[in-house]
Amino acid sequence: MLANPLEFASTWPAVVARFSADAQMVSQIKSVYGAAPSQANLSDALATYQRSLPEPSRFDRFLRGDASAITADERLGYEKFKSYGCVACHQGVNVGGNMFQRLGALGNYFADRGTPETRLDQGRFNVTRRESDRHVFKVPSLRNVALTAPYFHDGSVPTLEAAVAAMFKYQLGRPAPEADKRLIVQFLRTLTAQSLEKTGNKP
Repeated sequence: MLANPLEFASTWPAVVARFSADAQMVSQIKSVYGAAPSQANLSDALATYQRSLPEPSRFDRFLRGDASAITADERLGYEKFKSYGCVACHQGVNVGGNMFQRLGALGNYFADRGTPETRLDQGRFNVTRRESDRHVFKVPSLRNVALTAPYFHDGSVPTLEAAVAAMFKYQLGRPAPEADKRLIVQFLRTLTAQSLEKTGNKP
């Protein structure tokens, strides 16, 4: 995964060097492991984090055969999510997180936003320096998305409802009835891990 060109396209020496250049991270890693950043302790930290991830969502229970885990409207929202094409990018077990896409593929998000572009708006261009990567970002996972406002790389979209509307405008390039958008939002709320759903805490 670390060296996969479609994932992180990196190496352990590069990762260790990046952590070693951050004084705060070096201090934190030393406080836990008693040593400077290394492949061994960074691997252990990542594995420890992954083991801490919350239990599955109601949608996971539905996929495993529990038809009562989500409501009829939530299931209809899932069907809308698929039929409108949201799954073209938000796919796989994490409902996203496995590809890169241009923000504003079918509309000028940055011009419509009404504020000057910043370095962060350039996306992967900042890493690759390829013009084709300007405004290209990793498609985020939608796991726990109901708890992670504000949305997008710039935090400019305050609500899940507004984020869904923006996706229709800039990524799908098509209108949709407000009722369909509401159903999709209801479906997205089923992706909240059950332990977080109970507390309302962010992941």
